[in-house]
Amino acid sequence: MLGGEQEDVDILTACGFRNIVLSNIEATDMALDAENIALPDNSYPVVFAHAVLHHCRCPQKAVGEMVRVSQQHVFFVEPNDSWLLRLLVRLDLSFPYELAAVVDHEYVHGSMRDGPIPNYIYRWTGREVEKCIASYHPERQFEVHAHPYWDFYVKEDELIGRKESRVAALAKKVGPRNFVRLLHLVQAVLNLTPFLRSQGNKFLCAIFKRELQPWIKARDARFYLKKGTKDSW
Repeated sequence: MLGGEQEDVDILTACGFRNIVLSNIEATDMALDAENIALPDNSYPVVFAHAVLHHCRCPQKAVGEMVRVSQQHVFFVEPNDSWLLRLLVRLDLSFPYELAAVVDHEYVHGSMRDGPIPNYIYRWTGREVEKCIASYHPERQFEVHAHPYWDFYVKEDELIGRKESRVAALAKKVGPRNFVRLLHLVQAVLNLTPFLRSQGNKFLCAIFKRELQPWIKARDARFYLKKGTKDSW
């Protein structure tokens, strides 16, 4: 697991995973840079990242690296890109940079590459993932499953701290606890229908590594274009 914490371990354990290896950019046990993972190809059966990629300088490279070191499966949860989320940003109900993350860590770290600069919140679509992987691994076929959804998992004190948008003011006006309850109600309603769910704030992506492209062959741990491919176009 890239950029994982104990909460992530608890979630994966509840899902049935048993052998979990935790890593982070400055971890004491396994320090890994998501944009340049110092592991051989096909190192782990499953590679997972939860709310990590938008802290990278290049999220696309991190996804490519996750796929490279996985044997078959990659899963990640990130912000979703949709017209409704872009509208919320325009209405000042969301903010494109994570200022609060740096404030919560005493202005020292917690944002881009765990540094003090607030990271841009990169949002994903299924098509974006497909293009990213095809560019990073053009020799291989992949299967991408994108699952956008609504999830307002937020604590009361976190709402009050989001002063970069109107959320903090709204939470103070109706009360943080009431606001969280309202968010959970809205979340449940929005997730009922496929179209509204597709506009959600969260994005769960599952990537499956498949066989090589039919025009590619492997030799000595390297990939080559098969001879005679032009004749079969």
